Amino acid sequence: MASLLISLVVLAIVIAASSFRPQKRSEPDNAKAIQELTSVFFMNSTFPTVIFRPDLSIITASRSFSEVFLRAGQRLELSSIAAINRLWQDENCRQILSTIENTKTMPTSPVFADIEFVDTEGAPQTYIIVLRTYDNHPTLPPFMALTAVNAKHTQRIAENLSEKLAEKDSNLKKLEEVDRLKSEFLATLSHELKTPLVSIKGYLDLIASEKMGPLTEKQAKAVQVSLKNTSHLNSMISSILNFARMEAGKLMFDLVHQKLPPRINDTVDAMRPIAESRNITLQTSYENDLPAVIFDPELIHRVMCNLLENSIKFSPAGASVMIKVCQHSPKLVKVLVIDNGCGIPADKLELIKTPFYQIVKSDTRPTSGLGIGLAICEKILAGHGTSLTIESRENHGTTCSFCLKVATEN
Repeated sequence: MASLLISLVVLAIVIAASSFRPQKRSEPDNAKAIQELTSVFFMNSTFPTVIFRPDLSIITASRSFSEVFLRAGQRLELSSIAAINRLWQDENCRQILSTIENTKTMPTSPVFADIEFVDTEGAPQTYIIVLRTYDNHPTLPPFMALTAVNAKHTQRIAENLSEKLAEKDSNLKKLEEVDRLKSEFLATLSHELKTPLVSIKGYLDLIASEKMGPLTEKQAKAVQVSLKNTSHLNSMISSILNFARMEAGKLMFDLVHQKLPPRINDTVDAMRPIAESRNITLQTSYENDLPAVIFDPELIHRVMCNLLENSIKFSPAGASVMIKVCQHSPKLVKVLVIDNGCGIPADKLELIKTPFYQIVKSDTRPTSGLGIGLAICEKILAGHGTSLTIESRENHGTTCSFCLKVATEN
């Protein structure tokens, strides 16, 4: 891991150092100034660099190159890079340079090598050198650049990167643990809330049946309102409990081979009273001779209920919602829920399936809900090997669709 990080760091440094390109200008004075600036930049480069021809004859070198690789008494005006002992005496480096010199061909991609030597103070030094070829300039003959980076610097950077990666890994594990605890908390809370709610609903049903005594008209109406809100609360708690189970990976799938239209008809019939209470029409359109598909009837029923509930909730009175089932391909059957409601803003489409996400954050939003319906749909569909696709235009409507695999004869 450390060696890979070192190589990446070196390559980034070399590319940054060797890719410096002054801004082109047409004026002669600017061109001269840029040339001088480039020369100063190169000569004072922190990283030792030498430029040479394929025959190893030196063109120029930076001051840092002379300080690192030339021994006391050696001059920068050496005719060949082969005369630089600290490079030539290293077997790896000598082999690379000899190949270039003998074949007069330069490598097409950067070449890396480690070299070791003892500096003037007797301390061992390790440098990573990178050779790059430049042969595509229209007016200059081909040449090569050798850049050296002290391994101590790259090792320090690699160690810092390793520490940061370890820190991120630790933070990720902490976040995963927090997420697990959140799911457990939601499951426990939902279960604890659901238990007394069953008792409350039981007594309300008993009162509504007048088995505990007659009710006035006003009392009967109050009990019905309470029952309606109890059912709504029970539905919300069930959604949280189901989502928590899915998050914990405890969702069980009972897959069968059946045709979809009869099952979808059952869902539409269950949702029709809700739609009619808002003066919304539910319509169905099934392609003829649809094959059987592989699905969990109960879970797909839950998906369809969530999609239809959203379409009904966000459609104006008098509108219609269309449920279509068609053959998408020889191996897939597609289900679409189409409405002409308020639609979803384009910048919210990527977020709409995020758990507990609400487009309208205000307490005065016109519709209620927890914002986990689509997240539940996505998790159920993922267990079927598919996903929920949402297409929407604001003020024009929304189309939600998913595909299910066709059941084979086997």
